[in-house]
Amino acid sequence: PRLPAVVYANLSHLCVEAERIDLLEAVLLHEVEKEPGSIEAWANLASVQVSLGKLDDALDAAATALARCGIDVRVLERGAQPGGMLGLVSRSYPDNADPSEKIAAFRDVAASDPHITFHPRAKIMSARGYAGNFTVHFTTDGEELQVNAGAVIIATGGRVLPPKGYYRYGEIQEIVSQIELEARFRKGPVKKENVLFIQCVGARCEERPYCSTICCPASIKNAMRIMDENENARAWILHRDIMMPGTTLEAYYKKAMERGVRFIRYAESDQPSILGDGAVEAVEVRDDVTGDTRTIPADLVVLSTPLIAGTDAAAIGDLFGIQRDKYGFFREIYPLHPVETRIDGVYICGSARWPVSSEQAMVQGEAAAMKAAVLAGRQTVRASEFSRVPGPKFGHARVNEDTCSGCGNCAAVCPFDAIRLQRRNEAGGYRMVSRVIKVRCKACGNCLSVCPNGSMQMPEMNTKSLYGMVGKAFS
Repeated sequence: PRLPAVVYANLSHLCVEAERIDLLEAVLLHEVEKEPGSIEAWANLASVQVSLGKLDDALDAAATALARCGIDVRVLERGAQPGGMLGLVSRSYPDNADPSEKIAAFRDVAASDPHITFHPRAKIMSARGYAGNFTVHFTTDGEELQVNAGAVIIATGGRVLPPKGYYRYGEIQEIVSQIELEARFRKGPVKKENVLFIQCVGARCEERPYCSTICCPASIKNAMRIMDENENARAWILHRDIMMPGTTLEAYYKKAMERGVRFIRYAESDQPSILGDGAVEAVEVRDDVTGDTRTIPADLVVLSTPLIAGTDAAAIGDLFGIQRDKYGFFREIYPLHPVETRIDGVYICGSARWPVSSEQAMVQGEAAAMKAAVLAGRQTVRASEFSRVPGPKFGHARVNEDTCSGCGNCAAVCPFDAIRLQRRNEAGGYRMVSRVIKVRCKACGNCLSVCPNGSMQMPEMNTKSLYGMVGKAFS
């Protein structure tokens, strides 16, 4: 069996004096002399994976994929039951399937598969470590637990923007959001004769210029459902552009037009107006294609708002050192690595990283699971293999502890959280010195630029080495 998520070492070569040092802060690395002047760090990887978030399609796919690979998974669910946003939807598109069946299927798998452990009402208290050696402390149902993990998959999802301040929402009756309409569907058929959907509410604007891509398919799905449940019902979708990427959704769009759903394009500068006193009576809209202004009777108006970052995205990001974009979503390294973060061993999927559909979330969940499985499937790995460029990284920062003043400048500027200030025991007491977590270090050189006395060095990339390379190139 694989060993727990601790980096084992030859005790005579430990780079940390562990006495009176918090184990969460310790840098337990095995330094092996490869050749003079070159030190390589090795890490022993754990078999345990940790998944975080509300159980939606992304986390479901990730957990079950890892379990099929024989890897232990702990699912930390912040709610009482699995489901997340998937549990708020009455039907999925384009298959009109009941999402509760997917949730029930995972619940059955989690209960029967020995590789999956489900923790409801989980709250992360702290998280430390690096690839192969994450330590996550959390509470679940009032019980405090700690788990060591080789990798972490974050699928905390997003949330729907409340349409407050838009189209008289909250002022008069029968103006609802898409999620509120889904809640009505779960109670039974929605008996309305004239239903209007207004797209891009709070989206594709100055504050949120992005498109969620799921709003248009959701409106088309619900418009056809209302027409199916009410023989004489009519449905309009007022839009700025219909976003239906892919051939499957394009066919779904054509099906809605054939079914009788009517589409009217409006301009961002000339938005629809809600008419009515106690309840909505009609919507006035200028058709951007024909230029005609139309007044459409309505007894229900549905506002389609975008997905925004989850309420706990900032806290989770700070715990694991993950960057977020200016809209609050977790940021991947770059598009060629869509589920990887700047912290090796931490993966993201689903709407935690960007608004996605159910099918896209499942694909991303499986992709993140395979990344984690590849990492966990290895017994050991060189620190130099955790590189941001093809091939091994050139080296890593090293500290001359004899001259280090413990100022902390290097730890403050490290973008990968790879440097810690730790005690060094000396005669008569101790002093603080910097130490490098070589698995996390990406050899960016920031620490070298702020070290006041040159104690921080990168031998593979110092001035002498660079002059040697240039001289060799031109000799």
